[in-house]
Order: sequence, then C-alpha cells, then structure tokens
Amino acid sequence: MARDRQKRDARLREIQGMDVKEEYSRIWWLDMGYEFPWDFSVAGALAFCNSVAPPHMAQLLVRTGELTENTQRRLEHFALISLEMVRRGFKDERGRAAVRQMNRIHKNAVRHISDDKQRWSISNDEYLFVLATSMLVQIRWVDRWGWRPLTDQERTAAYLHMREQGEFMGLKDIPGSYEEFARFHDAYVEEHFAYSPEAVTLWQVLRNTVIEPMAGWLPERLRPLGRKVAAAALPALLTPHMRKAFGVSEPSRLLEFTVGVALRARAAYVRRQPPREEAAYPDPLPTPSFPRGEYKIEELGPEHTVGAPSAG
Repeated sequence: MARDRQKRDARLREIQGMDVKEEYSRIWWLDMGYEFPWDFSVAGALAFCNSVAPPHMAQLLVRTGELTENTQRRLEHFALISLEMVRRGFKDERGRAAVRQMNRIHKNAVRHISDDKQRWSISNDEYLFVLATSMLVQIRWVDRWGWRPLTDQERTAAYLHMREQGEFMGLKDIPGSYEEFARFHDAYVEEHFAYSPEAVTLWQVLRNTVIEPMAGWLPERLRPLGRKVAAAALPALLTPHMRKAFGVSEPSRLLEFTVGVALRARAAYVRRQPPREEAAYPDPLPTPSFPRGEYKIEELGPEHTVGAPSAG
C-alpha cells in the first residue's frame, strides 16, 4: 500500500522539486494535463460559464453572436488558444502568439458590434475578473472534489502564470498575490453578478460544455445516461451567484448530498489509480475544424478576426 501511494504521489514530488519562480507554467500544465485532467475539464467549463455571467459581459457576448450562432467554432477555438498558453507558457513564442491572438479577438469583437448609437468596450476590471476566474474556479474545485488538494506551490504557480498572461495582455493593477486575486474575484462577483436574460441565453448554450466532460469518460453505451445524470446535477455544481445570474433554481439538499457523495467517490477511486503517463491532451490536439491538429494561431477566432472560415 505504501509503495502504491508513493507511486501515486510521484508527480507531486516532481512538482515540489521544481523552481516555482521559473517553472510556474510547467507546474500549471502538469496539474491540468496529468494530475487533474477531468477536474480541470469540468471546472474549466464552469469557469467559462462564470466568466460570461455578469450582465454587461453577457450582453456583449450575445450581441456578437459568436457563442449563440457559432457555438462549436467559438468554444473549440477558445480551447485551442487557452491550451497553447498553458501547454507552452509565455517563454515560448506560440504561447505569446496565443495571447496576441486573444487580444486581437477581443478588440475586433467590440469594434465589430459598436456603432454610432453605442460604443462597446471591455474594462480592465472585466479582463482581470475573467483572468481570475480562469484560475480560481479550477483550484477551488480541485480543493473540494479532487483526489488531493493543491499545494501552496501549485497555487503560486497558477497565480504567476495568470499574472504573466495579464502582463502580456497589457492589463493594469494586476493583484499582487494569489490571495489578492481571490479577494478581487469574490468582491467583483458580489458587486456585479445579477440576473439578466442574456446570461440565461448563454447558459442554455453553454450548459452542455459542463455536461459533456462529466459524461465523456464513460463507455460509449453509458454516455446518454451519463449526460442525463450530469444535467440533473448541474444546479448543485453552480455557485449561488451563478444560479442567480442564469435563473437556475436552488438545488434540493438531497441533490447536493447525492452529487457530493458521487464526486467524493470518484476522488477516492482516482486516488487509488496509478499516475497518468501521458498528457490527457495530445500535441497536436485534433479537433473538428482541425482533425490533424494542424493550424496556425492566426486562424483561430471569429471570422471577423481571421477573415475567413478555418479550413479543416
């Protein structure tokens, strides 16, 4: 038993032996790609939903039509850009190119929907909120439902990675630590989250992005049932602020208890499995638009940014 446990903790020991000030992106990638891929996939989908919940952001995104009308392309390309940043880090040119492309997408989006009647923009605080969400939702999920909690070193690595991303995005007043980022995020949520019809529209589009990774690990024949179970569990996975924004009813105590038991049982099972030998996401990553994983970063994003549909 002790030998099995030692083997299971091998990557944690590897992470603990790394210099967090230099290898923060690598540590964040090891957590995402090796230690907690299912957790990061589900929590990452929840993080994306969280990022679109504030009324102004929801209104902007519904107006662009990218999430509501070009859903698969928008989510697929967003995932590829995000994966480039995490897998490569920002010392790598592809990681930096991914940030530049993301900035282009944002700038072109607000320009695309602005007219003489209204000029749209994304504030510095909105960018900081989304950046914080991209880190905090995953970390809090793993701490609660993962097969082991994250260490302070892993939290520091996540913060340093996100801080560098924010610097390359040109953001100002980036919080000075993981704890400050968490306080900023929570204060923003408290102040800005409210119900809006646009957020409800986005939730109806995005809820499947949470359901699919929850059921995706099941054998093919069990996935339809898994999707139904995951859909029923969704209210228990959302924070109270997200339920308010999306107009989702409060879960019953029985549902919360059942979901908690299921997630803890899964964590106990994973804890007894050997560590992953290969990353959960192959490099290059095949997608519907790019079945061979062959794409240029400049091809990723809405048509108003790249100029034409991406070729498969």
